[in-house]
Amino acid sequence: MEHPADEIRNLKACINDLISVLALPALWTGREPAQIISTLLDVLLGMLRLDFAYSRLNDSIDDTPIEMVRLAGPRNLMAQPQEIGQMLNPWLRDDPSALRLVVPNPIVEGEVSIASLPLGLQDEVGVLIIGSQRADFPTETERLLLRVAANQTAIGLQEARLLTEQRRLAEELDRRVAERTRQLVAANEELIKEITERKSAEEALRTTQAQFKAVLDYSPLLMFLKDTEGRYIEINPRFEEAFQITREQTIGKTDAEIFSPEQAASFRANDLKVLQGNAPLELEEIAHYSDGPHLSIVHKFPLHDSQGTIYALCGIAMDITERRRAREALEKAQSELAHVSRLTTLGEMAASIAHEINQPLGAIVNNASACLRWLAANNLEEARHSAALIRADGNRAGEIINRIRSFAKKAPPQKDWIDINEAILEVIELARSEAYKNRVSLQTQLSSDLPRILGDRIQLQQVILNLFMNGIEAMTSVTDWSRDLLLRSGPYDSGSVVVEVQDSGFGLKPETLDHLFYPFYTTKPHGMGMGLAICRSIIEAHGGRLWATANGDRGATFHFTLPTGGERDASPLAE
Repeated sequence: MEHPADEIRNLKACINDLISVLALPALWTGREPAQIISTLLDVLLGMLRLDFAYSRLNDSIDDTPIEMVRLAGPRNLMAQPQEIGQMLNPWLRDDPSALRLVVPNPIVEGEVSIASLPLGLQDEVGVLIIGSQRADFPTETERLLLRVAANQTAIGLQEARLLTEQRRLAEELDRRVAERTRQLVAANEELIKEITERKSAEEALRTTQAQFKAVLDYSPLLMFLKDTEGRYIEINPRFEEAFQITREQTIGKTDAEIFSPEQAASFRANDLKVLQGNAPLELEEIAHYSDGPHLSIVHKFPLHDSQGTIYALCGIAMDITERRRAREALEKAQSELAHVSRLTTLGEMAASIAHEINQPLGAIVNNASACLRWLAANNLEEARHSAALIRADGNRAGEIINRIRSFAKKAPPQKDWIDINEAILEVIELARSEAYKNRVSLQTQLSSDLPRILGDRIQLQQVILNLFMNGIEAMTSVTDWSRDLLLRSGPYDSGSVVVEVQDSGFGLKPETLDHLFYPFYTTKPHGMGMGLAICRSIIEAHGGRLWATANGDRGATFHFTLPTGGERDASPLAE
């Protein structure tokens, strides 16, 4: 039995502890639930001389309960609060008056006595678990203090929840008021902006209408607007002039009411392509103006309202009749000039051509004399052999003459799929004597696997021959080194081939590179300056490019590219 003095002392301590517990709500006013539990655990740990105190609140963050642990003394918590809770969970009890419960110590080795108390009815708020290694834990007085503390904590947590909800509602109300205010301000600003934009749009519309009217009135192009049914909405003076019809006679009418049935049907068919496809259309169209048929490039495109619906069609026509005639005349003149250039080149090569022809002719005479001698000697076998040689030399002479006639004849351009290497070799055969006469060493590097070219054989051979002869002429005054002329072909990129003519002459001056292909520009004493200009026009008409570069040591190289058709010729070519 305890001594009365000890009982009085314990009673006083109990009363002090009880007062301390009852005073806790005053400390919790305005605090968050986590702060309330943290204070409670610290107070109980020191008041009841506990080894640890653990609490779990059902208030959650990201659907995870709030868990806290406090330890006595200088111990370090090795496990997470969630792990402590999992270890204690099998021994939780709702009845705080239960007998002393001894469980494995979740903090250190050994066992510990624990007491668990619900926070709120049936753990609706959370749970509190405390543990001590004291043999008498928990005493009746400690159970009383724990129940009071649990009740006070539950009340404090409920009040904290209410306060938190009040704050949330107040913040939500403030947010909604602020959001509504912002929306009203924004709506007001939007209304002001809309009014301002509408005024600006009206002003811009007036300006645009004035500008559009000016474009219609002063444009040299024929312009018109039609509705989706094909009725004219607006035309410009060029339209009136072309068709000799007034605006009043046109507005509100369709093509069928103005033009011939064939013309109207053509116009309407093109209009429907634009309206049904909802896309611009560019085409060449023949229209019968008052002075006859005219070819025009016509652009037709739909006009849309603010909802994206087509409400009209706009047409702009550019008369290219005179341009087409001028282009045809230019092409004819270029063809005439190219023909003259070919004849000039053949004239310059007359001696070499005569030499080429005289060779088989001389062989024919010699073989004919031999044939007569063999016939006189009744040696028919040798006579037959001589006659065969006569025929071969005659065919050879005929081939040379046919090649010259083809090259010299005047004919319109005719494009076909050709092997560029074959064209190069034919030019070499035609001009080989010119190279020999000028002591030029002729070399070729022809790629054996090139796609075919869509082009005019005669025109391309004219380019090759012109570059061939220019290369020879560039080396006529060379005496200190060999005269080498190289013709090379190969792939340039995925869609074209390149042909190169490289000489070992004195080269080109840098300042002349940009002018070589200008008409009437020449570096020759008696040149006309048209050969390279004609060559460039031929190559560009074939979709290619012609240019010149200076070699690193001596001489120059002329390059030209031609687009390919993708078809490869697998037959090997001699180099």
